[in-house]
Amino acid sequence: MQSKSNGSPFCHIVIPAPDLGKAKAFYEDVFGWRVHANNPGPAYWFFDSGNVSGAFNGNGRAGAGSIILVMKVDDMEKVLDRIQEHGGTITRGRQRIGNAAPGYDAYFLDPNRNEMGIHSDE
Repeated sequence: MQSKSNGSPFCHIVIPAPDLGKAKAFYEDVFGWRVHANNPGPAYWFFDSGNVSGAFNGNGRAGAGSIILVMKVDDMEKVLDRIQEHGGTITRGRQRIGNAAPGYDAYFLDPNRNEMGIHSDE
């Protein structure tokens, strides 16, 4: 008998990316995602992030201050450096989360100006 899951987990994420080439290079180089250029078409490219798949939408419109995806990383300082090296902008550097949860977080804009976050235990 299959057990019923609690809630509705994410199964696909769509990230606006008016410049698909910049999105591909940034997320592959900084986070190790695998991006499938032109698959399934020229304006919508699938990606594999490691745990959730999704797509970059070339017709989408990026915007800071909307939904923020937070990615787990091992070495926050190294990732923050890589974000900047690959065209991202740090909007809030590494800070302790506090009583809400253990660890640290930081926020950035990707090259398409989507606001994202990173989290680390240390």
